[in-house]
This record gives sequence, C-alpha cells and structure tokens, in this order.
Amino acid sequence: MGKQFHGEAANYPGAPKNFDPENPYADGVAMIAQREHVVREKMIKVETAKLLRERVQTCYMKEGVNHYQNCRDEVKAYLESIKNVGVHRANIGVHDRAGGI
Repeated sequence: MGKQFHGEAANYPGAPKNFDPENPYADGVAMIAQREHVVREKMIKVETAKLLRERVQTCYMKEGVNHYQNCRDEVKAYLESIKNVGVHRANIGVHDRAGGI
C-alpha cells in the first residue's frame, strides 16, 4: 500500500481495479478512470517540482555567492523531480497509453 493521505486527498480514487492495460478499450469507463488517475498523478509531480523550484530559488537568494556548495541538495532534488514530468501526452487519442505514467 502507498502513502496514507488525509483530508480531501484521502477521498480521491486510485487506479481502477478493472483496467486491463493489455486491452484498454475493453471497459471504457475503466479506461477513462485510468486516464484521469494518470493525469492526476502527473499533476502532483508537476506541483512537487514547482515547490522544489521555489526552495531552490529561496536557497539561492539566501546563500548568495555560496549557493553552489550550500544549495546542492535542493538542486539535486529539483533536477530529479523534473525528469519525465509533464502532461503533454495525457490525451492524444488512439496513441494514448493510458496504463503508463
């Protein structure tokens, strides 16, 4: 089991149980639910990257000329978070791979 969320996030449905990645068009409702789940997860990654970028900017301003040494961990976390992030392929029709994030 993944993270336990609290508040409004606890009510969001996860990935649909009846979605078949081998035959995504078998159940249209499950396919749309899976697509929504994938987009929601990607948007969470985008917002996480934005928060990490703000941390990097704050660290750069605070540390001044020493930001290369003192902000190294924040920059590494930010660069790791922006790999394969974006929703540009969320809804492209027949070429959509609704099962993959």
